[in-house]
Parts: sequence; structure tokens; C-alpha cells
Amino acid sequence: MRIRYHDLGVSQDKVNHIVEREIRVLEKKLADLEDDLKLLDITVEHLQRSDTYVAKLHLRIPGPDIVAKGEGQNPAQALRDAFDDLYDELDRQLAKWRNEPFIRRARIHPGLARPPIAPVEEESASEGEESTPERER
Repeated sequence: MRIRYHDLGVSQDKVNHIVEREIRVLEKKLADLEDDLKLLDITVEHLQRSDTYVAKLHLRIPGPDIVAKGEGQNPAQALRDAFDDLYDELDRQLAKWRNEPFIRRARIHPGLARPPIAPVEEESASEGEESTPERER
């Protein structure tokens, strides 16, 4: 897969680790395509007025191109949001190609996710001990 960076509003070193991780996931999804048929354009802009970052991804593959956009308070957050949108569109396109039904996976924002609830363990009474009666109200 060829990757081109355009108009990076930040140093490439700051976003490189995120892009590398997401590219590995993208490569797995597009494993059946030739490498020279895949091209990903990445643009990260810093908006001075709102002090936010906008990431735009343009994936060129056979068939329709897929474009995704993400916004965030930092470049990493904007890139993750853009890649999530790209994966949704790519899954939809791959489902069409493979004649499979498309099932959209629900995404939960990390701040809204509920922490897992630990299972409540029941206390078992020992054979020699009696259980205490419940208090009357």
C-alpha cells in the first residue's frame, strides 16, 4: 500500500505510530487486493480558530474511492475518528463485493462506555455458623 501525506498541520513523527497501527488493520481488510492497487492519502489540518484538528483520508481502491473525515482536539484523536469512519465505509463496500449482508458495528465513545460490572459473589455460610436473621423495618 502506498501512503501519501498532504498538508500535515503537525510533525509526521507525532502521527506516525497511529497511522502505522491503523495501516496494519487496513492491510488485513484489503489482503485480497494487489499492493499497487491501494493508495491512501492522509491530510491533517490544524484549525486555528477552533483549535481543533481535522483529518481527511482518501482511500483509492478498485471501484469507488472511499473518503473519510475525523475531528478531534489533537491529531491522534482526529486520525482515529477518521479511520473509524473509513472502516465503516470499507466494510460496507467489501460486503457489496462479497454479496454479504452489511452489519454495522456500534461504536461507543470511550468516555461514554460503562465500566464492566464485577459479578457479585454470594457468601456461603459455613456449616457450623448460623446465618444472621434479617433486620425488621
